[in-house]
Amino acid sequence: MRIVFVINSLIYGGAETQVMALSRQLAAQGHAVAIYTLRRENPRAPELDGSGVDIVADCKAWKFDVALLARLRRFFHAFRADIVHGFLFDGNLYATLAAAGTGIPALMSERTDNYVLPLRQRLGLELTRHLAAGLVANSHAGARFTQPILGMPDADVHVVWNGIDTDDESAHENGNPAAMEFFGSADVKVACMVAQMRPEKDQCFALRVARALVGKSPAWRVLLVGDCLPQTRAYKETVLRLYDELALGSSVVFAGLRRDVKKIIRGSNVLFCTSQREGFPNVVLEAMSVGTPVVSTDYSDIRLILPTPWQVVANRAPEDVAEAIIRADAERQALAVRQREWLEQHGTIAMAARRLEDVYSCYAVRTT
Repeated sequence: MRIVFVINSLIYGGAETQVMALSRQLAAQGHAVAIYTLRRENPRAPELDGSGVDIVADCKAWKFDVALLARLRRFFHAFRADIVHGFLFDGNLYATLAAAGTGIPALMSERTDNYVLPLRQRLGLELTRHLAAGLVANSHAGARFTQPILGMPDADVHVVWNGIDTDDESAHENGNPAAMEFFGSADVKVACMVAQMRPEKDQCFALRVARALVGKSPAWRVLLVGDCLPQTRAYKETVLRLYDELALGSSVVFAGLRRDVKKIIRGSNVLFCTSQREGFPNVVLEAMSVGTPVVSTDYSDIRLILPTPWQVVANRAPEDVAEAIIRADAERQALAVRQREWLEQHGTIAMAARRLEDVYSCYAVRTT
């Protein structure tokens, strides 16, 4: 098949990570794959060097750029695309509009759930929902949320969980490398959170968990990895104010944006997530792949992912999340085995690519 992914840009985000991993895997499986970005700023593009994936970087001049839409449409024809797959709002919008009337099926994606649609997105969905051939969500929760909005039949709504490359994963590191690097002591334990700094990830709640955790066991420290986007700078300021108000001092470190996230996770005692809503968390797969136990708040499909019920804390009480973190560290070996088993059965990038192949084949058959 000849597959085109459409996405705003290749930055350091979950959807971008998955598009790149799927593209690389699908190309390795013999498909012709192109990623068409709507912006030229693609800092992660070099990661696909040598993969066989074509990257076309355009430049969106306006919120709705008709000229870009025409260029994208021409590219679909020149590439001889069999299927077009949009990611995130702009990717969905431009993919479906550019493919309209060409005979090339265009699929939308859904990467989260339970959110309030801004006016611009509501208008965009009204304009394009009847043009999309189908929907691919990365969670059952996202599919249930979006299907009634789009009015699609069950047969055109598909769930493809995220996947991760597990071919070259090493086990959890001995000692406390994250503790030494960020806290200067091997005698402390590290609970790590990796997420963009934005309200739905709820770093404010993570700080309250940090206070509860250190209060229960002074040996613990909390590492927050990730930074804000330009549009979420105000939320970052809110987080930093709360950090000061809670007087967390050296018990919490903000590591900012890092390129060695998997190494940090591997060197931490526990990975914890405090999301209020999300799709399928890539970072959880990364922790499972390196043997780091995971604790999470309850959102999306997380209860279908983590192997023991107590790893998911439903009530969003900081003290209960702190207790679960302490327990996860105590039961690390058993959890690491069960998490790895789940990952190998459900969460590899090869499995995700095969599921997408099956979805794409349905629509390619309809158009031939």
